[in-house]
Amino acid sequence: MATKTSCSWRVLGTFHVTHIPVRNASTASITVRIPPESPKFIDIPRASQEHAYKKPYYKGVLPSPRRVFRPGKTDKSTAEYIAAVTPEPTTTKTYRSQKDKALADWRSRQATLRRQNLREGLTQLHQRKVRSDRRIAARTEFNQAEHERRIHEPEREDERLTNPSIIQALKPGYTSNLPDPNREARVAKMKARFETKEAAKAEERRNALHSLYMNARDFIVTEEALNAKVDEVFDHEWFRNYPEHSIWDKEGFPDTVQSMLTQANSSRRDNAQSTSGYIQLTKRRVQRIAEELTGGKM
Repeated sequence: MATKTSCSWRVLGTFHVTHIPVRNASTASITVRIPPESPKFIDIPRASQEHAYKKPYYKGVLPSPRRVFRPGKTDKSTAEYIAAVTPEPTTTKTYRSQKDKALADWRSRQATLRRQNLREGLTQLHQRKVRSDRRIAARTEFNQAEHERRIHEPEREDERLTNPSIIQALKPGYTSNLPDPNREARVAKMKARFETKEAAKAEERRNALHSLYMNARDFIVTEEALNAKVDEVFDHEWFRNYPEHSIWDKEGFPDTVQSMLTQANSSRRDNAQSTSGYIQLTKRRVQRIAEELTGGKM
């Protein structure tokens, strides 16, 4: 029979087995007791700052503050302006009942509170603006002085010793422009090329203007011509007088490359057809020559 003591006793035959609790020799944790699936199984040193500071996120966007004291406007920090925008009441009223008097007193207290808030607000805003301007001016002055100091400070000794050896005569002087002995000839060539391009553009513009002038003979510029053209196109007897249904029926199909080559080089056709092809080709050539000589479309 086992008794309830600090040590558990079990009777196994004639022998008594005693289970003595184990006590660690040190206070350090034993890794053996941590299972392998635990993240603490491997001892990894941690930084002193476990969690970095995260800037809190605030929902919404604050509007831009109004510029109360604008340059070139009325100075709102003077006593005259504050006295003008917060005038004291100059008249007294009589009331019929006590209730009306109580309401008027409450309104008077609210008006006084508004005047006080406006005065204090303007004064404190001006003081804050003065402090902010002074701080900005001091920071700007410091940055400019630091900039000037860094620009004019001498070269550091380590930079001078580690720089590659360059002859002083090879270093650029006050200007970084390299010598260009052929500059005049190159500029003259570029100028001539530019003038040639501009002349070609001007000639193209003149040709376009002349073509517009020649094609303006068929433009509709008057109300009578417009009415006549509308009556001609929207006539009820159009299909009876003009059986053509499209531009191809009216003016024919355009010439293909093969047809033009046949008209110009064919020798198997009769003389009349061959002569007519040459005549049309000659007319177009003569027209192009005349246009080149006259300097415009015909």
